[in-house]
Amino acid sequence: MKAILISGLTAAQHRELDLLYRKTKDPRLRTRAQMILLSVERGLKAVEIAAIVREGYRGALAEAVSGRRRGRTERCSASGTPSQSDSGCTALVAAVRRRPRRLDLPFSLWTLQRLTDYLAEQTGIRIALETLRQVLKREGMVLSRPQHKISSPDPDYAVKKKAVEDSRDHLTPGDVFYYADEFNLSWLPTLKALWSPVGQQVMISTPGQPRKHYGLGAVNYHTGETVVLFKRHKRRREVAELLHTLVDKHPTGTIYVAWDNADTHQDDEIEAVVRGAAGRLVLLYLPTYRPWLNPIEMLWPHFRREVTHCELFETVAALLQAACEFFDRYNRSPQQVLSIIGSYAAKVS
Repeated sequence: MKAILISGLTAAQHRELDLLYRKTKDPRLRTRAQMILLSVERGLKAVEIAAIVREGYRGALAEAVSGRRRGRTERCSASGTPSQSDSGCTALVAAVRRRPRRLDLPFSLWTLQRLTDYLAEQTGIRIALETLRQVLKREGMVLSRPQHKISSPDPDYAVKKKAVEDSRDHLTPGDVFYYADEFNLSWLPTLKALWSPVGQQVMISTPGQPRKHYGLGAVNYHTGETVVLFKRHKRRREVAELLHTLVDKHPTGTIYVAWDNADTHQDDEIEAVVRGAAGRLVLLYLPTYRPWLNPIEMLWPHFRREVTHCELFETVAALLQAACEFFDRYNRSPQQVLSIIGSYAAKVS
């Protein structure tokens, strides 16, 4: 078993570490300083250091090589300069926060092996893979899946976003604000992972002719109530019917509806509804390619999870009934809907 390698300590830094070991009142900080001194002065192996300080082998190795953030802070405050013993950990965190190709390396993602090789090349310190994993965890670094960042090409992005939010957040008493959207409702079951015996894949039947319907829905941002129509098509005619339903539902006050720039949300049939409402219906258009600005989008995954995932209904009528029951049930729990769409009104009791 190789000894731990702590490189780069000057005589002054060695004296500083020795003084810290003798003067600190923090037992854990003293133990960490002792580990490094045993490695630097006596060239002991991790297992030998662990036996002396009564720590586990991996813990001794990780402490001696990297230290912890708290230890670094205390050493800095005690002496005014960070201890060189943290160079390995500092280099590790600095590297993992950067993309490999930005460091002129011929790959795009870090692996533990690549990180430990890079660290050894840069600092002369080689850390075991499992220890490296522990050090990363202690430094608050975890593996997580990134998301695509989609930039809106809409030149009026800021103006549209502000217009929607100003109307939504500064309603006159008696007015209402809805977010609206459409979603597909197919007889073909949507698929999602489910529990099954090891080695056995669940088979979900499919209909002979997967007929499709569409949901046209709107959610009241302040009350959580939803209005959803199910139709065979989602043309301007059906969209106009949704708007008519909202106007009939609110015989007084102004109705604001925010939605995307789909072709079916514009043109003569939609304008006819707006004119018929005599100024009580105001349509607001969200910036293009920004679906996350429409909170009703967050309601559809809940619908699919509770209705269409891995479930083949006997008939389309049974599917439509289950869909209607879902929204009826959620309309009886408006606070749940407000929470799903992220409305601040969820915090108002």
